[in-house]
Amino acid sequence: MTDILADQTLGLKKRVQDDLHRIDELYRVGVEIEICLLDDKALPVSAHKLLEEMRSKFDVEAEYGKCQFEIKTAPISMHDLFSINSFFVDFIDHLEIAIKKVYKNRNVIPVFLGGNPSPDIFKRKFVTRKERYLKFYEWQKKFPDVEIEGQSFKPSDIATAIQGFHLHLQGLNPVYTTHMFNYMLSLIPSAILLGANSRLFSGKLFSIYEPRVFLYDHSEQQNSGFPAIPKYLDRLEDYINYIASRHNPENSNDYFGLEKDRHDDLRIRLNSPYYRVETRIMSVQPTPKEIVAMIEFFIGFLYRSIIEGRPLRPLSSIREDRSAVIRSGYNAKTHFEVSETIKTYLHVAKKGLKDLGLGMEYIGILEKRLDARTSPGQYIASKWESIYNGNVHQTVSEIVQSVWEKTKSNSPLF
Repeated sequence: MTDILADQTLGLKKRVQDDLHRIDELYRVGVEIEICLLDDKALPVSAHKLLEEMRSKFDVEAEYGKCQFEIKTAPISMHDLFSINSFFVDFIDHLEIAIKKVYKNRNVIPVFLGGNPSPDIFKRKFVTRKERYLKFYEWQKKFPDVEIEGQSFKPSDIATAIQGFHLHLQGLNPVYTTHMFNYMLSLIPSAILLGANSRLFSGKLFSIYEPRVFLYDHSEQQNSGFPAIPKYLDRLEDYINYIASRHNPENSNDYFGLEKDRHDDLRIRLNSPYYRVETRIMSVQPTPKEIVAMIEFFIGFLYRSIIEGRPLRPLSSIREDRSAVIRSGYNAKTHFEVSETIKTYLHVAKKGLKDLGLGMEYIGILEKRLDARTSPGQYIASKWESIYNGNVHQTVSEIVQSVWEKTKSNSPLF
């Protein structure tokens, strides 16, 4: 460990001790979603000119792939979750107008799916020319190709085709935030199962349930996936030690750089005056209602579980469920019946929402998915099987435009 990192680590641990009894606003919500652009021929479209048009009204940034971009919300009270739906409805309206203005001679469609479906996404280098992304690209070039169902992908290309949904939730203080992290680990398989939508990836419909997560895990070697912790956190300082222990000569000497570059399913963020847990495992959802449904699920489950002191499942069991769900979805075979576990978690979440005096306007979307044993990815797969005519580009284009109509009308995919 470098002197800089050691000093930062000690400083953060002192801050945690000083803040043990503070009371911050609980479950203040921040959302980041990633979107990609294709045209009506299913070809990737650079998003950089669009960002110039959108920045005056929204917090948008370029992403790793040139055809990707990210939109962030400001922190929002959990009592105003309806405003997240309204925010994204407004954003989608402005996005449609801005696209028509920027791409006058091209029919460009925003894609709210976790995997880029374009057959051309890997045919040339689509990495944004930004120091952090180029460094990441060079680092991943050293890794062997990732193979999935007879196809090989270069690790340095994979992130150009992956779009996520990052949810930030604020804790009361360091102690409560540690509990949040521990219980959120239990929700990782549920979030994958209910929100998967990347089966159509790079022009192929894969049989694996969520290729996005499989590819991302393998492209980053040991730098992403389920947190590599040996046991649940006893205190927040354990997480600080975990992040500091990931230092090696090729990555950042700075704690916050290590924190940012650690692409685990969950992260505790200490880069602001507040204590937050960020989940990165979810795929971007096709509609605003589906985004809020996931938020309701997390908030309700966490609140009720922490109040009750629900027993924590063995980490090995959660890891097993995660791997099985990525590959097999509702057909996953583990020591536990995954669907029954999620049914219980949804019930717990609804109790928690009621305890908090929050509405349950959108969580029913997830219950319907569970009852029907489906997800947006299954919707896409069914669409592919019904319209595929041998022309991959045309079929991808039709599916993308169909999903975009659902996105604009805020009609969830079941």
